[in-house]
Amino acid sequence: MSNDACAAEKINAETELSPEQVANYLQEHPEFFVEQDELLANLSLPHESGKAISLLERQVTILRDRGIESRQKLGNLLENARNNDQLFDTTRNLVLALLRAENVTEIANVTQDQLSSHTNIDRCEIIVVEQEGLCISDSVRTESHSNLQKKFADVFRLRKTHCGEITEDQANYLFPTNDNSIHSTALCPVIHNNEILALIAFGNQNENYFNVNLDTLFLDFIGHVVGAVLDRQLFDTAA
Repeated sequence: MSNDACAAEKINAETELSPEQVANYLQEHPEFFVEQDELLANLSLPHESGKAISLLERQVTILRDRGIESRQKLGNLLENARNNDQLFDTTRNLVLALLRAENVTEIANVTQDQLSSHTNIDRCEIIVVEQEGLCISDSVRTESHSNLQKKFADVFRLRKTHCGEITEDQANYLFPTNDNSIHSTALCPVIHNNEILALIAFGNQNENYFNVNLDTLFLDFIGHVVGAVLDRQLFDTAA
């Protein structure tokens, strides 16, 4: 190859634009195609169906898809906001009712009744950890610390609400009359001074409602509120 040919090839290589450079230029000059009718007429893009489509058609498709995605994201945000509003109302009513509770039995019953009224909670159960000197009605479920820790090790280890899949044995234990209707659960520890005093189990018939990505801020708050009230009454002589 002659020196002139080598030089020409080198110049072409140096001046060849990369796809990134072309994309950057078009982003900085979005009006570029306004005066490029002939170029637009010759441009085509492959379509999933195999047919070529114009650049304008492709642009319309992209904008439509982005609009659908934006509407879906907005819908999810609004749904989360509605759920949070409902949960806030439930939490407020629970706190007011707990202030009127006079013993451990009332605390347990009030907690279960108030939380069961939430729209997205199909089942709610509270299990109080057995304590020496505990005075509580037989109508309230109790269990030893060791048994609960063995069944729900993650909750006791992390000391925060656990959402997600649980075993069939765990589901049947939490909800004795489950009848396989509960498909997702949230298990909230009732905590005071870093000690777990009880467990609150929430059940929903939708298998994806209580999931690992769910924000548990309100549920953790409920656990601490009930724990603070429960600790004051835990060893009262009247149940």
